[in-house]
Amino acid sequence: MKTILCSAAFCLMINLGFAQFQRSYGTEKSELGWALDQLEKVEKGYLIGGYTSQSIIGGLEATLIKTDLNGNQIWSRVYGGTSHEYFSSARQSTYFSSSNKVAYIAAGHTKSYGSGAGDAFLIGVNKNGFPEFSAVYGGREFDTFRCVQNTKDQNGKPGYIAVGNTFSYSNAFPGSNVYVVQTDPMGDIIKATVIGGKGDQIGTWIEQTKDGGYIICGYTTNYRCEGSVGLINPPEDIFIIKLKPDLTIEWNRILGYPKELDGTINYTNLATCVKQNKQGDFVVTGYTNSFGINNSNDVFLLYMSSAGNFQGMKTYGTRRDEYSSGLQETIDAAGNQRYTIVGSNTISSTYQAMLFQTDVAGNLQWARNYGKTGRESSDELVVDNFNKGFAFVGFTDSIGITGSRDIYLVETTATGKTGTSCEKEIDLKVIKHEPCVTRSAQQIFVKDYKRIEPKTIKVTYKDGRCGNITGGRTEESKTLEKEYDAFLFPNPVNDILMVSIAKNLSIKQVKIFDLQGKEVIQNIEVGKADTIAISTEALNPGIYIVKLITDHGEVYLKKFHKK
Repeated sequence: MKTILCSAAFCLMINLGFAQFQRSYGTEKSELGWALDQLEKVEKGYLIGGYTSQSIIGGLEATLIKTDLNGNQIWSRVYGGTSHEYFSSARQSTYFSSSNKVAYIAAGHTKSYGSGAGDAFLIGVNKNGFPEFSAVYGGREFDTFRCVQNTKDQNGKPGYIAVGNTFSYSNAFPGSNVYVVQTDPMGDIIKATVIGGKGDQIGTWIEQTKDGGYIICGYTTNYRCEGSVGLINPPEDIFIIKLKPDLTIEWNRILGYPKELDGTINYTNLATCVKQNKQGDFVVTGYTNSFGINNSNDVFLLYMSSAGNFQGMKTYGTRRDEYSSGLQETIDAAGNQRYTIVGSNTISSTYQAMLFQTDVAGNLQWARNYGKTGRESSDELVVDNFNKGFAFVGFTDSIGITGSRDIYLVETTATGKTGTSCEKEIDLKVIKHEPCVTRSAQQIFVKDYKRIEPKTIKVTYKDGRCGNITGGRTEESKTLEKEYDAFLFPNPVNDILMVSIAKNLSIKQVKIFDLQGKEVIQNIEVGKADTIAISTEALNPGIYIVKLITDHGEVYLKKFHKK
């Protein structure tokens, strides 16, 4: 909806139909967001992880950004040393308490503190972003984490589980291998395993399952599927691993193209995210050009039973490239099970972030892409539990205000709408497939890690956005029925703005926004008085909006002019 605020000398139209947004965070250098979590326990908001090439500490710094629910920065920090670091996964710790000050965890890679080619990196920080523990994991070659999750063992003890890949254990398995590390709440290693075989193996996502074990997805060049035998460049095939609670392999599956392949094409079947659904089975997403239209990359949904049996596969795409990086299972307002997939799709010579949704059988419900005229991509999707929608993070080089690649945060409704000009509906072709299914995996157990103390510096990113928002949540907004229900004076104002509220209105929150939708005055004390005094001394001259929220959730808007 749109609400029009008018007076004899002024008329303003504000888009109030959507609390959602598209925002960017960056510098004149390059930034990228890989990780996202919605904060619910310590504070309400979002936690973003990724990297910046600002070179404040070294060459490339890992970064964390904490925002409120409207995407406004609360704090931003970089972490690193003399070389380079990045975060590929970040989570709110579910064990934050007075005795455990770790509020957030992030996992990725460090070259500054690792051995040889760099190590997998795990850090736990307090609610202000300052490190409570830091550690590296792996051997003398390249090791990295791609996903970290909160866990509880069979005795209820908390900890973390991370997955990625390692080159450090070639004495057991050559090349790259899946690397899984289990730690306690302070990052001390409990158990770690390397899963490999012929070719390369990489783990991209891990989740704890309902039986206390773990499900992992990724990809392998294991030469095992029918169409890959004898190829000079074997395809990357989907790799699914089910672990028992003690990290031993319960079952594994490799899924690929079942027919002969063209030896001149590099084929990709890559799984990026796996979820255990409410039935206890597994849903996997990723992208493939083996099954893609004209060998372009298409997104896939793959269904596996809890025992590892293949149940179905569909692809979603066009004659250009589509990629998938994340998946969420939700229940809509009518009680229907839904799968929502985030990724990107190619448009002409560029690409944009993409979100689409299917029903439980994989039938397409809607699809949208996001961005302007440049390049946008999305990497992790979360459910917006406060507003019953979704949010995703990635990068943008057209919505930011720095002229370079910026971190990109988008919040949508349950049907993918943001209420901005930077979105549109798209059409995807859905095709059913039957892959070949085989298995091949071995494992060893390792226990290499050490404590580190990375440097950290607080930073502030420049904030860009698309569209005209008011920064609130999804709520019905109204003009006041009577001018004297809430009266602003003096108006225009030099310094102190008085808000006089009628006795029939019980106001619990007051917020001030500029005409671009940015909240410019926060933490306004309301109290029980019928008059609220607000200092506007820090505001630049111009028009501003006062947003009044009642105890019943009603929202009212008033405008004022700052001299």
